Amino acid sequence: MNKVENVSSLKVPALGKGVALLEAVAREPGLGFTGLQERLGLPKSSTHHLISTMCELGLIKKRALGGYGLGLKLLELAGLANESNDVQRDAIPILRDFARQIQLTCHLGVYENGEAVYLARVEGAQDIIVKSHVGQRFPVSCSALGKSLVAWLAPDMLDEVIAKLAFEKRMPKTVMNAADFRLDLGEVRRRGWALDDEEQAPNCRCIAAPIRDRDGVIVAAISAVGTLEQVGDARLKALAAQVVAAANAISESVYSTAAQTTTPPRSRAARSRGNTL
Repeated sequence: MNKVENVSSLKVPALGKGVALLEAVAREPGLGFTGLQERLGLPKSSTHHLISTMCELGLIKKRALGGYGLGLKLLELAGLANESNDVQRDAIPILRDFARQIQLTCHLGVYENGEAVYLARVEGAQDIIVKSHVGQRFPVSCSALGKSLVAWLAPDMLDEVIAKLAFEKRMPKTVMNAADFRLDLGEVRRRGWALDDEEQAPNCRCIAAPIRDRDGVIVAAISAVGTLEQVGDARLKALAAQVVAAANAISESVYSTAAQTTTPPRSRAARSRGNTL
């Protein structure tokens, strides 16, 4: 966990410190006072006041085995967030059935600040399970979910997204420049689905397709991920068609729109330049 930096630029710096504390506790459950102070890089008095306040609010708690963990208040807030999210609430039953059908781990995700973020994760009945978690973030340039979320952005909005990408080398197949990424997105638009072929992690292949509202605007995406053995070349195209069909089923369930794979999806930005995904 990086130390607290640039919080002074926030309108409420104390809130930024609180979020940094939550992230530290979430990433390393069981950290004690000294460990949290080191992670945050704050004075002892500031760290003490911050921890005390977060405990009083129920956002973190002392663990029976020592150190601190996340509090039950976060579970309550997460539950409320899930209930208020129509896509997440209605998509999960369909995604759960789909995961059992294809026997692969499936995700639901959205676009936020240049990254794809997992909103939900469901497992299929497989002995080999790819590790991931809700809230996990990936660069859009090397994740199937991210590609499917930004591929249909209006040109000017896509330019803004690409301009902010770092293009970090994660795997030998990771795209490392804007030109190649644009070519990759062109293939996504042509096929109607996106592929991550060992670009994010070794021995891992992922297929994703967008979820659209009744206006054809992309609001989320789903993905199916497995090992190279689980998602082999012989299965790739058939599985991609299944992922697209599942994404369309969610679009129909949530937005009561007859999704058609022949109709090119659009991003929110394609409808209005002032909007983002």
